[in-house]
Amino acid sequence: MNPWLAVGVIVVSAAVMVAAMLFVRRSAPPGGRFSDSDRASGVFGFLGAGFVILLGFVIFLSFGTYESAATRADAEAAAVVSQFRTAADFDGDLAQQGQGELVCYARSVIAQEWPSMRDGQRSPATEWWIVALDDTGVEEQSATSTSAQPVQDWWESTNARQLGRSGRVLVAQGQIPTLLWALLVIGAVLVVGWVLLYADPEEEWLAQVAMMGGVTVLVVASLLAVQVLAAPFSGESGSIDPSSMEYSLVQMDQFSKAEGTTPAVLCTEAGIALKQ
Repeated sequence: MNPWLAVGVIVVSAAVMVAAMLFVRRSAPPGGRFSDSDRASGVFGFLGAGFVILLGFVIFLSFGTYESAATRADAEAAAVVSQFRTAADFDGDLAQQGQGELVCYARSVIAQEWPSMRDGQRSPATEWWIVALDDTGVEEQSATSTSAQPVQDWWESTNARQLGRSGRVLVAQGQIPTLLWALLVIGAVLVVGWVLLYADPEEEWLAQVAMMGGVTVLVVASLLAVQVLAAPFSGESGSIDPSSMEYSLVQMDQFSKAEGTTPAVLCTEAGIALKQ
């Protein structure tokens, strides 16, 4: 989420609830609406604890999703580099072809699939390069043998790359269930709403404002944190970026220069195939 948008949401929410507190305290009876403040505090403590437990559970699940997405993206990028190095041992033009396809795959992931994942979608351009890479592996296997080391390494890297991609795409498609969001919102409303019942015209207005503003800021900030963790590929501040795959392109370029080879140019900078 955009940091300024998050700050704006928090500030507006706090301002609205502070205004509500000041409005309610005008008609509140002296001493507040509770004849037994200890009992009221006990209920408020129960509501607060319930909300915190639910919030902690959801954040734990969301953080696991976020961490898994980052790990899978890193594993995929590493597999692309490993497969690029393996392709250097292929026969004839297949070496340049395989390396060129891997460069295009990385470009398509960065420029095409990453934006698509904001909506939980895969990129057709990336899918196209997956098929092309598999065809190149089959060609090399037919030209040599299944037991050839480059062929075995190629398919091992293919499996690692596909597992990494499948993992991050599945994470992009996953969302916090609507029921959990509903429970979080209900809990937040109950906690903030209960604070309104503490409105007391005999209390200092600054203390009432601080009480309501502090609770609102904490509750809203917690909900925004859940939203950031639950959408790791949203493209906003705090989301996962394709830096691992970008570094893979740098590594592949360095490897090509060190080996004195030139991958075939098969796509644009955005990973779109020149010929399909």
